[in-house]
Parts: sequence; structure tokens; C-alpha cells
Amino acid sequence: MKKISVEELKPGMVFNKAVYIDSDNMLVGPNVPLREEDIKKLMKWGITEVETAADVIKTDKYITAGSDRSNEIYGKYEHLLSLRKRLVEVHGNACYTMDRVYSLIRKDMPVDFDSIGKAVAEIVSLLKENSNIFIFLNILEETDKNYLVTHSVNVTFYSILIGLAMNYNDRQLMELGTGTILIDSGMTKIPVYIIHKQSNLTDSEYQMIKAHPLHGYKALINYPDINERIANVSLQHHEQFDGKGYPRGLKGKEIDEYARIAAIADSYEAQISTRSYKGKIGAYHAMKNLLASGVNKFDPDILKIFLSRMSVYPIGSLVQLNDKTIGIVIGSFPEKPLRPIIKLVKDSAGQKINDVRIINLLEDSTKFIQKVMDEKEAGISLFDILWG
Repeated sequence: MKKISVEELKPGMVFNKAVYIDSDNMLVGPNVPLREEDIKKLMKWGITEVETAADVIKTDKYITAGSDRSNEIYGKYEHLLSLRKRLVEVHGNACYTMDRVYSLIRKDMPVDFDSIGKAVAEIVSLLKENSNIFIFLNILEETDKNYLVTHSVNVTFYSILIGLAMNYNDRQLMELGTGTILIDSGMTKIPVYIIHKQSNLTDSEYQMIKAHPLHGYKALINYPDINERIANVSLQHHEQFDGKGYPRGLKGKEIDEYARIAAIADSYEAQISTRSYKGKIGAYHAMKNLLASGVNKFDPDILKIFLSRMSVYPIGSLVQLNDKTIGIVIGSFPEKPLRPIIKLVKDSAGQKINDVRIINLLEDSTKFIQKVMDEKEAGISLFDILWG
């Protein structure tokens, strides 16, 4: 008997002998296609491996217009899916760490900055292995009730993504990541009811919120392990490139580069996340909003890098093609961002597609993206697609 990781199992796989969960329970019999539901159950139960003496004799998968570049991108997408479990661990560890750290900062107590460094290093390592791992972040956020902590961790993922695109070295990535994971330290000094308030803030409450960058800087700079640049991320991430931000009205490159990166990541993450007073929007529309406001608010060079890295249709975007099929963007070519690689999830009749069908719009000129859809409009759960 040999062991097979659940991460390697795909819907449509057929084995020539039975596959077992354990010695007493069979998953599928010989020559029976593995179902998506079977894999979901294993993941739900926390089972990481199955056993079999079989070989895979069939995989229901095909790629249209299957050039080497298409297959390379699909291979990267498959590798991305294999990292889901590790992302859960890295993200969970970082959130656990920051929950404790923010609690200590709130009480002006000593903080173990080694634990923060470890959390940031794990995020850097994961993004270096596959920087597209960010597509799962918004799904993890769905089940996390501590928005302040989750937001800080997610902003760190997006900031390091930008740092990697800017060819930052390891020291710069660690400084940037430490600054962004502590970005909302000042919010710990704000009454909790204001942070979670669903109705409009009063003028005095709004002024308290606007004071959080100063609170964060003052708290962080008192720790001997925190240098000025790291503390400035908390202080300056609401400054704007045109000088109309707060708390000091800094302009252009008066704002530290780390804080200019954090401002973009902070704005993007806030848009695609659910808050007590608003729903989330899709990645595509968040990118459009950044582009519309970015001329004045953000460093145009860094914004350009972020937009280029995320593409016009960010990975994870749900799109409808001109033949009424619906798919999820799994990759794109930098030179042709309007013609990404699509994994189809519904056919033209609106029926769910269970096998793997990949369309390369760069090579299939008969198809094009008709519109970007949200989950409700598409009748699709991104969790089911990306975690199924």
C-alpha cells in the first residue's frame, strides 16, 4: 500500500484498485471516478492522506489551446492549490501572534518581537514559493471574526507581494512586513465599540479614528526592537501622495517608501473585505477603484507595479465569456493582461463543470471576457472552487 496526499487528489481520477481512508473504510472502489464531494469530505474531516495499491488509470482533464505556456500556467495553478494547507497554517499562526501582540500593545506591556519576526518570515517564505497564494486570503477572512488582526496580516501579504515585485532584499522584506503587520497598533487604543460601529461615526468618534496613526507610532517607537522606519508605517499609512492625507499632511516622497506601499495594500484589502458597516467588493472592482483614485492618493510608480502584478483581471476573478460560460481567472501573460487564462466552472447552460477545462484567451480568439461577476451573480462559491 502507498499513501497519497489528499492535496494530490483531483475530481475525475480513476484508480485500477480501491482507495482507502484507513484499513476499515474505503473511499472509492476500482474504476470508480473520484468525486469532488469525496475530496471535500476528506478535507472537512482533516484527513491528509489516503492509502491504495492502485495506479491512476484516468484523469478527466483537458486543456483547450494547450500550448506550453498554457500548461505552464496551469501547472503553477495546480502548485498553488497544493499550498492551501500551508497557507492556513501560516495565516493562522500570524493571526494568533498578532492577536496576542495587539492585546499587549493595548495594555502598554512588553511584546515578544521574535514571534512577530517568525510570523513575517513565514509569510515571506510562502510568497516566495508562490506569490499567487494571496487569492485564498479573502476566503480565510470570511470565517475570522477579529477583523483588526486579519486585516493587518492580510495587508502584510499584499505589501510583501509588492516588495517582491520591487526586488526588495530579505532585510527590506522583513522590515516592510514587520511594519505592516503592526500597521493598526494605534487602533488598539481606540474604544472597541467605535471600531465595530455599524452606524455613521460622530465627529468626535471620527477624530478618534484619525488619531490612530499617532497612537500607533507612539506605542511602537517606545519598544527598543522597533526602528523608525517600521514605526513610520503605522504613522504614515494614511498619508496621501498629494499631501491631503493625515495625520501630518506629508506629500510625495516625504512619506516613507514602506508606508507608501502599505497605503496601497491597506486600501485594497479594506475594499475586498467584509466589515461591520459594509460588504466586500470583488478584486477587479477594487483594482479599478485604486486606479481611479491612485493618481492623487498613492505613489504612481508603486501603484503601477501593484496593478501590473495583480493584472487587469486578478487571479481569482469570476468572469463570464461571450459564449455564456463562467470561469475563474487562474493566470495571465504580462504582455496581454486582457486575455488571461480561465478555468471554466459553469457551461453555457449554467450547469456546473466537474472536470478541468482551461481556456487560454490569448490563443482562442473566438472567446473574450464579457463581464466580471460576483459570487452571487454567478451562483458560485469561491470557497467551493478554490477549496474543493
